[in-house]
Amino acid sequence: MSFGHIPPVPRLRQPARWENPWVASPWNDTAEGDSTSTQRRSRPGRRSIGEGDRGLILDLDDTLYPRERFLRSGFAAVARHVEAAHGIPAELAYLLMSRTYATEQRGQELQVMCDRAGLSRALVPSLLDVFRRHMPILWLNHGVSDALHMLRATGWRLGILTNGLPSVQFRKVAALELMSLVDEVVYAEDHVTGGKPAVAAFEAALRSLELSADQCICVGDDLVRDVRGARVLGMRTIRLSRPGVIAAPGADADVVIDSFRQLPDAARLLLDTVTADVA
Repeated sequence: MSFGHIPPVPRLRQPARWENPWVASPWNDTAEGDSTSTQRRSRPGRRSIGEGDRGLILDLDDTLYPRERFLRSGFAAVARHVEAAHGIPAELAYLLMSRTYATEQRGQELQVMCDRAGLSRALVPSLLDVFRRHMPILWLNHGVSDALHMLRATGWRLGILTNGLPSVQFRKVAALELMSLVDEVVYAEDHVTGGKPAVAAFEAALRSLELSADQCICVGDDLVRDVRGARVLGMRTIRLSRPGVIAAPGADADVVIDSFRQLPDAARLLLDTVTADVA
C-alpha cells in the first residue's frame, strides 16, 4: 500500500536559544521568540517566615511552555508505537493526528487516526495510555529560566500549581527540569477533584510555600483557573497574555504581561504597591 510522500515524524528537539545582540539588559523585553502531591527540593538554611517573605504560585501549561508542544510529543510517541505494533508508518499516523488537532475534531485525534489508518477503535484506550505514559520532549519558553533564576536570587519563593493527571504532569515537570528552578510543585488534583480554580488547590500551594495569600502572587494564563481562583483567597494576580483572550471588565488580573521577561519587575512592583497600600 502506498501513502505517497509523508514527512518524517518530528523529534521535537530543543532549538538553539536566540539572544538579541542589540539588547543590553537581559530583562529588556524586545526578544521573544506516579507522584506525590508536592515535590519539595531541599533548601539548606531555609529561613523562618517574616514580614518580608514573598512568593509566586505559577501555572504550568501555556504559562511556562506551550501545551501544544506536549501534545505533539505525545502524537510522536503514539505514532512510533503504532508503527512498531501494527505496521502503520509512523509518519502517516503522526500526520493524521496533527491534521485532526488543527480541525473541529480536536480531541478525537486517536479515533480519527485509527479510522483512517484501518485500525480498530478498540485500540484507543491502549494508545491513550502510551500518550500519557510517554516521557515528553519539552523545553521552557524563551526567558522563563532566566526570570525564575532572577526571582529566586532576589528572595522569592516559587511554587508551581498545575491541573491535570498528576502522573502526566509529573513527567512534564521532569522533562522541563523545573525542580532545579522552583521550590515546590503541587499537583492540584491530588488535593481537590478538578483542581483549579477550587480554593483547596491554592490553599495547598500556599501551605507548600509556607506563605499567606497576601504574601503571594498567582501567575498564569487562564482567566478562570488562575485569576479568578486566586482572587477568591485575596491573592494578587499576573496574567500572561494569549492571543484572542479578552477579559470582561473587572475580570482581568491585576497586571497583564506580554512576556515572561517582564515578570520579575511586574511582581516586585505589584507586591511593593500592595505593601505600601497596607502600610
